[in-house]
Parts: sequence; C-alpha cells; structure tokens
Amino acid sequence: MSGDDAWLRPLARRLRREVRVAARTPLGGGYASGGAERIDLDDGTAVVLKHGGPVEAAALRAVAVVNGPVRLPRMLAHGDGWVLLAHEPGGPLPAGAPVPDDVWRTLALVHAHWRRNRPRGVPVVDAGWWERLCGLASERLRSAADRTGARAYLDADAAVRAWARDDRVGLALRVLPRTLCHGDAHRANIHTGPGGALLLDWGNARVAAGSLDTVVLTAPPDDGPADAAPAAVPALYRDTLHEALGAPDPPAMVAVEAVWARAQAHVQYLPFAADHQGPDRVASMVRVAAAAVDELGDLLASARR
Repeated sequence: MSGDDAWLRPLARRLRREVRVAARTPLGGGYASGGAERIDLDDGTAVVLKHGGPVEAAALRAVAVVNGPVRLPRMLAHGDGWVLLAHEPGGPLPAGAPVPDDVWRTLALVHAHWRRNRPRGVPVVDAGWWERLCGLASERLRSAADRTGARAYLDADAAVRAWARDDRVGLALRVLPRTLCHGDAHRANIHTGPGGALLLDWGNARVAAGSLDTVVLTAPPDDGPADAAPAAVPALYRDTLHEALGAPDPPAMVAVEAVWARAQAHVQYLPFAADHQGPDRVASMVRVAAAAVDELGDLLASARR
C-alpha cells in the first residue's frame, strides 16, 4: 500500500473530519485477495484497506446503485492499487453452512439491474476474452506438464486449445444476455456477521451471463473431483431475478446459460488447478467442461430448429 495519506485524506473529506490510525490487523477470507488489513481509527470506527485494481473499484461503483434489499461491500474511497471499504463485523461463512439467502437475493438483484447493460470499467466476456482465457489455461497446463510429466496436463491442454475458438462457445457468447457478475463467487468470498451475509472481493468482476456466479457458488468442494454433483440453485435466486426483470427468462435460454457457465467456470479455474491441485483434479475439471461444451452444442442446435 502507499502511504496512509493516500486514503486518509479522501476518507477525511468524506467524513468531514480528521481521523488517525489507531491499530492495524491483517485480514483473511474474502477480504484477503491481494492483501487486506482492518484499520481501527481513533474515532472508534474501523475500515478495510485492501489491494485492488480499477476493475474492483468499477464493480463496487456499479453494485452501489442497485436498488432493493442488497448486501454489498461499501466502498469509501479508491486510488492507485487500493480500495477502502467500510468494515463489516463477522467472519467467513462456516464450512458446511448453506449459502445465506442474503447472497442469493443480492446476486439476483445485481444480475437483474445490469442485464444487457455494461458497467464502465468492467471487462466483457466475449470471444476474444474467452480465447485469452484459454491461452492462459494452456500456458499453465503446459508448465505443469513440464514440471511433473503427468499426461493429464497435456490432455487438458489439447482440449483447452481446441475450445479457444470453438463455434459452440462463440455462438453462446453472442446470444446470451450479459450482466454484471462477481466472477469469483465461491464460498470463501462469503462474509457473515450481525448485519447479514455479503460477497466480498469483486476484483474479478466481469460482464457475462449471470449463471457464471450461480454455477461457481453451487460447485462441489474443490478438494474433491469436479464432476461430483453440485448443489442446487435455490428458487429464491430465480424468483427474485424474474420479479426484478418483470418476466421470467425463457427456459431454453436458462438451460443454455447454465451449460455455458459450467464450461466457463471450469476453464477459468484450470490455471489455479494446474498450479495447486494436481492432475486428478484437472482431469475431472476437463471432463465437466468437455461435457458442457458438447451439451451446449446440442442445446444451441435444438434452439435453431
């Protein structure tokens, strides 16, 4: 982080009073992407200072305008390489606990508000973005193959390179409605406390089909096979989304969106799996993505008939 003056000055302007640092505590959980610390101020309040780029600031500005019973991080200021957030008492979602309704309701309202709109400063998942993602995954998979000699990494690399310009994925990216997505909505980014639950760490936000967030949030535990059964998306999410949109989404569109999101989610986490989770995990992720791409083709073909 830069010197404290970089964030103390805009905070003082916002509060219309001078404040000073009383104590600092490193933070984990969803706050900790890139490094974060709780800062206690001399007026008895606390803020969170975390590393964050322009995408996170843009996403937090965008979610701040969403109406309704949403629970979202409140950005107080931002600058070069940092964002300053209001501190939320509490901690990470306990292991095994269900995803709170606050999170599902908030995602639905964000997805509805930004449907077919693009928040300024948030990247769009289009064919070029997808091709770059596949390129990154391919690079990390080849590196893992060189490091370990495991055949699974080479097989995964071949699959990813074939998907980079796959017509089925390209068509889905052209026809599906986009919205503002958290982009990394896994359980470790859920924070719970007296005020309710909220999704932290919007630094991977992107403009994409909203099912990307629901697929990631319902994924099976990452310490096992990726092709284990996912959790169900609760009716609360879809009901809230459709009420906010004013009409239900066509079932065929919902099906295509969910299958696309399954492929997208597994490819976007392949670089991490190649670096940290081993060949068995990578192989199971590729199986899920391959089945999703094939199903995507079938659904798109049926829709054109």
